[in-house]
Amino acid sequence: MDNNLIIKKEKAFIDDISNIYNYDSNIRHLLYLIIPAFVVKYGLSKEQLILKTFKDIQIIKSTKASKYIKAYYSSTPYEINNEFKTKKIMVIQNYNKISLIDLLDNLVHEFNHALNSTNQEIRETSKYLYLRTGLTYRIYSKQPIKFIKKDPSFILEEIINTKQTEDVIDIIKSFTSEDPELSNTIYAINAETNHKYSSNSYYLQSYICKKILENKTFINTLENLRITGNIYDINDWFDNIIGKKGKYQELINLLNKVYELEIEYSKKKLFKGISLNKIKSISNDIMKIIEQFNNNVNFK
Repeated sequence: MDNNLIIKKEKAFIDDISNIYNYDSNIRHLLYLIIPAFVVKYGLSKEQLILKTFKDIQIIKSTKASKYIKAYYSSTPYEINNEFKTKKIMVIQNYNKISLIDLLDNLVHEFNHALNSTNQEIRETSKYLYLRTGLTYRIYSKQPIKFIKKDPSFILEEIINTKQTEDVIDIIKSFTSEDPELSNTIYAINAETNHKYSSNSYYLQSYICKKILENKTFINTLENLRITGNIYDINDWFDNIIGKKGKYQELINLLNKVYELEIEYSKKKLFKGISLNKIKSISNDIMKIIEQFNNNVNFK
C-alpha cells in the first residue's frame, strides 16, 4: 500500500485517541507518522495489534528530568474477578524541554517495547507472575502482588528495541505527504538527522553487538519471537547454535557488566581509565561469543 494512503487511513484513529487522551499537537502530529510507520514495519497483518497497543496506552507528559531515563513504558499487574490484567502507561520526562528528535525517538522506542509485549504478556505459575517486556520479564509474587526482580536479559531487549526504533524512524524519514504540516514535520526530522538514523539509546551496547545485529538469522528470529511472545526457549536456541550450554546467559551477564561499568564511568571523577579498560576487556569477551554464533550459522 502507498505510504500516503496508509497515513490517510490511520488519521481518523489517531485523531480519536488524541482527543480521548487530550494529546497536544506535537504528539498528535508525530503519531500521524509513527503509527503508519509501525504498519509499514510490521505489515498490515499486524495493524489491529498496533492500533490496540496505541489505544490502550496513554502518553503522560512529565516535567521531571532524569540524567539516565528520558522516557519509560510501564505495565503494572492487578487482579480483577480472579484474573490478572495489566495497567499500561508511557511517560515522557522533561517534556517541556524535549527536542523534536528526542520526542520522536522516545515515542517510537517505548511504543515498540509495548507492541512487542502485548501477545502472551502474562505467564503464571502457582506462586509467581511473569510480566513480559519483549525478550525479558519482570517477576511478581501473586498473593499479594509484589514486584520481586527483573530478568537480567533486559539489556538485550533494549539493544533489539533500539535497532527497531532506528528502523521505524528510517521509514518515517522516507515518507512523503500531501499534507503541508506533515510534510514540514518530515522535512524537519530529515534536517536534524543523518541519512540513516542512529539512536543514542544504549549506543555502546548496540555498537558492541553490531555484528550480531547484522546477522539475519539472529535478528529475524528474535524479532519474530518478541512479537509473538514465544521467548522462553531463546537461551537453548542460542546455546545450540554455538554448541555449548550457558553461552546465552554468559552473553547477557557480560552485557549487563558493560552497562553497569558505563554508569560507573559516567559518575567517576578520578580513575576513569580503570573502568574504561574493564569495558574494553569485557567488550572483547562479548565479541568472541558473537563471532562464535556468527561462524555457526549459514544464513547471515
